[in-house]
Formats: sequence, structure tokens, C-alpha cells
Amino acid sequence: MGKIYGYIQYESNSDRIIQKAAIDKFVKEKFNLTPDDIEYLEEEVKPYISWKNRKLGKELLPKLSKDDVLVVSESKRLGASSPEVDVFLMYATDKGAVVYEARLDTKISGY
Repeated sequence: MGKIYGYIQYESNSDRIIQKAAIDKFVKEKFNLTPDDIEYLEEEVKPYISWKNRKLGKELLPKLSKDDVLVVSESKRLGASSPEVDVFLMYATDKGAVVYEARLDTKISGY
């Protein structure tokens, strides 16, 4: 397994805290790791902003590589629409990374 990344897109501090708790819990249960093992990218941005115009697309996606894991609380945090989320997941998968949705305890991309 490569690096573990957590991505949080929030509009309020309480929303940020809830997402972080979901990701921390998932990583502990799934990989037996602590929050210190997760490299977080948090950004306060409106959900209708494309991932291409967020740190998600400009900083995190370029860093993803084979065997890395990206965990989000909900897949909707990855984009402004379902097709946009699908495109992000395709790029992440093409890089060899795996994306998990913490709240559903589900792998949403990867081979």
C-alpha cells in the first residue's frame, strides 16, 4: 500500500469535523492506522466548484500514484456532479490509486 490521503471539502467547521471523524474511523477499521498516518487535504470550497478548479485537482490528483489510497467521507465531495465525480475517479484509477467512500465503507474506484 502506498500513501493514505484524506480529502475534505467543507463549507462549515462542523461539516469539516464530521467528515474528518468519518475518514479517521474508516482508516482505523479498514487499515488499522491512526489519523497521523493520513495526509489530509482540506479545503473550504463550495460543492459546485469543479474538482479541476480546486486543490483536489491541482495538488492532490497530480500526487496520486500506484497503490495510493484516497479516502473521502462521501463521493459527492469529489465533484460538482455525478459525471464529474466519475471523471475524477477515472483519472485516479488510471494512476493506480484506489478511492474509498468512508461512510459507505466501499471502494468506489480502482482495480
